[in-house]
Amino acid sequence: MTHDVETILKSFMKHYGALNRDIPDTRNAHSDLLKTVHVDGALSAKFKEIICIVASILAPCESCIVYHTKQALSAGATREEIMEACGVAIVMGGGPAASHIALVQDALDLWAPRKK
Repeated sequence: MTHDVETILKSFMKHYGALNRDIPDTRNAHSDLLKTVHVDGALSAKFKEIICIVASILAPCESCIVYHTKQALSAGATREEIMEACGVAIVMGGGPAASHIALVQDALDLWAPRKK
């Protein structure tokens, strides 16, 4: 089964943005937290996004999986790094985690296709 990751991402971004209308203080606090955490420090921003992918798989949260896969790629993560981290998700979450990795693979096929 192939997921429409662009639609998932677009829907998430639309609804996350709409939180400004409904609960602006909460949305802004969360946005500020994201900006604070996702900078280079002892851990690189790229590595933090990869951690978020694993956490999203284990949650599981489809929108989070897609969003953080896109963010990790934007931060310079490679397909190989992301898939290796997915292996960690399988260690921690077993078969259910493995099933959610299909969404990561679909996102990678779209945004970071294998080199031929």
